[in-house]
Order: sequence, then C-alpha cells, then structure tokens
Amino acid sequence: MFTFEKNVVYGETEEEYLTADLYMPLKFNEPLPILVLIHGGAFQAGSKEMYKEWGENFAQEGYFVMAINYRLATPNYASFPAVIEDLKQAMNWLVLNANKKELDINKIGLIGDSAGAYLSSLFALSNHSFSYRVCSVIGVYGLYDLAYECKNPIIVRDVNMNERLLGLPFDGNESAFYAASPIAHIQDAMAVPTFDTIFYLIWGEKDTIVNPTQSLLFYEALKEVNIEVEITKVEDKGHFWFNKLPGIAGGKVNDYPNNVLMPNILDFLHRTVKQALNGHYSKRQIQILSKIGGDV
Repeated sequence: MFTFEKNVVYGETEEEYLTADLYMPLKFNEPLPILVLIHGGAFQAGSKEMYKEWGENFAQEGYFVMAINYRLATPNYASFPAVIEDLKQAMNWLVLNANKKELDINKIGLIGDSAGAYLSSLFALSNHSFSYRVCSVIGVYGLYDLAYECKNPIIVRDVNMNERLLGLPFDGNESAFYAASPIAHIQDAMAVPTFDTIFYLIWGEKDTIVNPTQSLLFYEALKEVNIEVEITKVEDKGHFWFNKLPGIAGGKVNDYPNNVLMPNILDFLHRTVKQALNGHYSKRQIQILSKIGGDV
C-alpha cells in the first residue's frame, strides 16, 4: 500500500511552477530513503507521469518517490543549464520537507532514462552538497557525451536535440557540447572529498535512437577512475521500453525487459540507497585520511 500526492509544487522558473508527483509507503518505522525519477523525451517532451508505475512499485518497496517535471527546450528556449537548477530546486524541496515527510536526505537515488539519464548523471557528477547525499544513479539508455552523439548519430533528426538543449549549433562549438556532458565532469567529481555516488548503467544493444556506445564509453570512463559502476546490457532491445509511451508496445513494469531488470534494480537500490551509511566520507577519502593519520 502507498499514498500519492499529485502536482506538488517544488520550485519555479521565470515563467512557471515546477511540479512533482509523490509516492510513499503507507506505513514505515524510520525516515524513508528517497528516489528522484527523471523522465526522458529528447529534452523537449515527456512528463513525470511516465514514471507512474515505477513510482507505485518503488513506494511499495519502502521508498519515498519524487517523479519530477522540469523545464523543456523549445525552438525559442535553450533549457541548459537552467534545467540543472530545476534538479537543485527538487533537492532543496526534499531538504526543506525532510522532517515533515520523515525523509532521510542522506539516502537519495536518482533514476532517469534517455535525457533523464543524462540529467541525473550530470547532476550527480557536477553538483555536490553537504545538506543531502546522492548515493547512486541508475541511467537507462542515456546520453553521456553530447559531442560524441553529435559526431556519431545513429539517425539524423530534423531537429538535433542536443543543439536545441544548448541553443547552439554543434559546428564550431564542440567544446561547449563536451563541457555540458556528464563524462566531462568525472575528474571534477573525483576531486570532491565527499563524492561517493555509485552508478548502474542499463542499455539496449539494438538502440537506434541513442548510440549504445555512449553507455559503454561512460562506463569505461567511470571505471578508469575507480568510481563504482555496474552495468546490464539488454541484447535484444533498443530504446523506448523503460516507460509506457503512447503508440509504443511494452513499457510497463511487468513487461520485458523491465520484469527481468526489476530484481537487479531493487537489489542495487537496496545496497546503495536503503543500506547507505549516513555521513559524508567517501571510501577514497577514508583511505586518504588513513594514510595521513593512521587508523580512523
């Protein structure tokens, strides 16, 4: 059993309020771990309702779930970097309401698909706070290097979603596209003593929308600097299967491959979010302190 609150205002932009749908267990005995769900949609479409089934299921597993809307790019509006501010507002809302909602803000997991995987990964790698802790990120068929995607597209769209996100043509601005990518912020994250986010990357090997090599290269870049990361490759699937979408078969939690992935996802969240130890010491920082001052 779970409770549901729809269209809760968590922030605002210069033009509109930002809303979220909240799911939480009906009964619990201690502050709840938190999952923030970030939808895909090529940075131009999609909504929090895409995560309705996931929100219901995660709430019944003992999580407080916040599925968010965020500002979208249009022909006249480039949403980057402002969209990252939307995620900051969501985190600040969680901190502000932690006592009222009985939340453990040191146990936060981010989950996103496609553009949502990009946003969750970029946020975790480039935004660091002492007020809350992003323990883990699950990214499903995500974009992690905008420059790579522009240079190696599987399909050529009438509208390049990455150019619309940044409001720039790729030609002549390759460095800006790379700088706006999660993969570009890995080294910066490693320099932050408290950074200890764990990643779980999932993708379809037959993806014809986002180059699946994106996920592999991001995985290798994380591994290279010893950031903990796990992966699952779905050999026989492409894109658009993690959420229910109009006119596309599948997408429900009980549909393949979500039904196969669910035990892995829950196990990952249990280990990295629900069982996370409170405190802002990363394993790397503990090792550094141990070498400097002996046993901690």
